[in-house]
Amino acid sequence: MSTSEQRNPSLRVAMPRAVERALQRLGQDLSTARRVRRLSQEDLAQRVGTSLSTVRRMEDGCPGTALHTFLRALHVLGRLDDVLQVMATENDVLGMELVREQLPQRIRTVRGSKPRVGRSPTAQEGTSDDTDELEGF
Repeated sequence: MSTSEQRNPSLRVAMPRAVERALQRLGQDLSTARRVRRLSQEDLAQRVGTSLSTVRRMEDGCPGTALHTFLRALHVLGRLDDVLQVMATENDVLGMELVREQLPQRIRTVRGSKPRVGRSPTAQEGTSDDTDELEGF
């Protein structure tokens, strides 16, 4: 960020209202989780390795607070895995649907590399068939 952007906040990109509300909610939830665990803001700041003012800004939903600070606070509060689970690929319904749409309809083998159906590699070598082995694999 240039120094002119730091001095003049109107040069920054406007934050979507939904993001602003999410930051406020995250800050409130962090504050609640801290208080439920009977930690003061000073205790949390010390455990996170940051200043008291940073913890206050985080709990106020300040958009300038670094993501790694939020993540360190969630780690201290025992909630980091929950955040990671939210972003897990298998929970991304839209993303998985888009991937499925891009899957090819058919997979073709390269000429000459097509395996012979019904014969296992061990049968080709003259040894006995293993009944646990799947044909074609």
